[in-house]
Formats: sequence, C-alpha cells, structure tokens
Amino acid sequence: MTAKQLPLYQFIATEIENLIKSNSFEYDEPICTEKSLCEKYEVSRITAKHAITSLETRGILYRKRGQGSFVVKPVVKSAPERTFALVIPFKPTQGGIFMAVEVANQVFLQFGHYLTIHICKPDATENTELLEGLYNIDTDGIVYYPQDSDLPLEALNAFVQRKKPVIILDKPIPHPQFTNIVCDNYRGSYILTEHLLSYGHTQMCYLSRHMPEDLPNIWDRYKGYKDCLAASGVKTKPRYVHWDTAGKEQAGYYMLQHLVSTLYQEGYTAILCDNDKTAFHIHMCCQNLGLRVPEDMNITGFDNNYWATTGNAQITTIDQNFGLIGKTVAETFLDTDYKPKNHIIPMQFVPRTSTRKLVR
Repeated sequence: MTAKQLPLYQFIATEIENLIKSNSFEYDEPICTEKSLCEKYEVSRITAKHAITSLETRGILYRKRGQGSFVVKPVVKSAPERTFALVIPFKPTQGGIFMAVEVANQVFLQFGHYLTIHICKPDATENTELLEGLYNIDTDGIVYYPQDSDLPLEALNAFVQRKKPVIILDKPIPHPQFTNIVCDNYRGSYILTEHLLSYGHTQMCYLSRHMPEDLPNIWDRYKGYKDCLAASGVKTKPRYVHWDTAGKEQAGYYMLQHLVSTLYQEGYTAILCDNDKTAFHIHMCCQNLGLRVPEDMNITGFDNNYWATTGNAQITTIDQNFGLIGKTVAETFLDTDYKPKNHIIPMQFVPRTSTRKLVR
C-alpha cells in the first residue's frame, strides 16, 4: 500500500513519526493538537483524533488536556551499580588520600557507583586474603596503594584476567597489565631544589627514612634533587642521608637529632625531606637543638598534608593534587574503552616559612 493508499489517520500518524525521527520537535512543546492537524491536512476532527490516539496507544505520544500532544521521552536505563575498592596500608585520613576518595565518589555517585575503602597490612604477601575476598564479592575494580615495590601479583592478576581494571597508586611499578597513577615526584623535587638554590643555598642534602632503591617514588624524588644540583653548576655533590629508625621510634628520633646537629656543624643550610612527616620531625629537632628555622636551617617536605602545618611548623612542600588523583581514578574505571596506561599527575609548589634567602 502506497502513502496515498494509506488511511488518512495512518498517513498523518506516519508524518508525525517522521518528524520525531528527524528530531524536529521539543519534548516540552506539543508536537500537535487535533486542531492543528485538521488545519494542516484538511481532515475532520475525528480523523485527527484517530491519528493521535494510534500514536498514544503505541507509547509514542501522550496528551495534556488543553495543551495538545507531546512526544514521550525515552526511558534511559541506568547503568548497573558498580563497586570499586581502594586498598591502602594506612588510615584514609593520612597523606591526603581522603581527598582523592571524596572526589572519586563525587564522580561515581553521578552513575550510581561507589568506592569502598579497605585497610590492608604493609606486607604485600599478607593482603592476598583481603583481595580474594573483594574478588569473590565481584568487586568491579581495585585501586591498590602498595607500601613498597612488592605487590600481591597473583591476587591482582585475578582481577585482570576477568577484565577488571587494577590501578596502582603512588609507586611507578612496571607491570603493563596495571594502570599506574603517580605524581610527578621527580619534577616536584627538582622544583624544591631550584627554590633553595634561588635563595642562595648550595650546601643541601636529601634525607629519608628509606633507601632510594627500596621505593620508586623516593628514588624519583632523590633523582630530581640530584639532577637539579648537577644542572645548576654548583660544586656541591649530592648527598643522601638515611635516617634508619630500625623500627624504634624513640631511638630513631635521637638519631635524627644527632644527624641534624652533624649536618649543621658540617655547614649544611638546607635539608630536603622525603615527606612532610620527616620534615616536621626535623623541625622539632632544630627547636630542641636551639637552631632557628629558617635562619639556621631550611627545611622542605613533600605531600602537603597536615604534618606540614602541625604545631608551629610551616613547611615549604609540594602538593600532590589528590583531587586530580581521585578524578583520574574515577575516569579510569568509567572508561568504556579501558586500556592500562600510566598517568603522571602534575604537582604544585607550596612555599611556606621554613625556607628563606641565605644570610651570610
């Protein structure tokens, strides 16, 4: 049957459907009224009403009394709820990670998803049971924050084999099956070293609780300091000072105080620290030794967490932009064309009063 052979009401209904298919309408505006159809097609009101009723019956139009007929909005099926897990070896209030969680969940909530937090043990080999539990409850993806370079590979690879994303935070560990999200530790330390050099400090060292070969992020921070010194042309050789607490906090503190005193006596005027907590402890050591910060000793940290501004400490540091980390985590999990990749998060320099120009 040709268009001309169609019953008039069906012909009109087909015309209205074509308008809808071409998007020539607004959901909030009537697409037609009985009167407008009568005038446009020169048909009776009964024919116009029949055309509209046939479309209403099929769920294409609905009628508002006194206004006309409107196009029914399609029901958008929401994506099924998904759950992702963040596994960290410390309290979520430490190190700024809570900001990352908050931002990630703000993104997830728009889609009905959410991020859960699980505290794991520092030893990677002891976390297999936790990860297996998350695997068994069908968690859709894992964000794993390792304490060091060791990973519970078998447990994490189980997620990969089921095509569920695994994100490694903070440690640039070379496993191509995982996504890495790390801060630009190298650039952050380079900036801190440049800052101290611009203030006239050439006698500076790098101090950490860890050996650089033990943690990739510490190695990157030390390398940034070392390369900046080399590029500046100063004659000072880079120096790495290891603060070995040997698991004894109190004994470790006395050792740190001894290290700070020795460095000052050797003519060092600045100490770059592996993180803000170490920088805070050095600040306290200086106070106990009668050294003024920054007049006698400049101190820099890393992370921009609460340790940088605890007590009267005001530590110059590097902000890791945990908000952007959280956003990147969420976008990685929501990516429908997910492939493992490395994300390097830019950092921001945060100057405070623990550094100043060298006064000779």
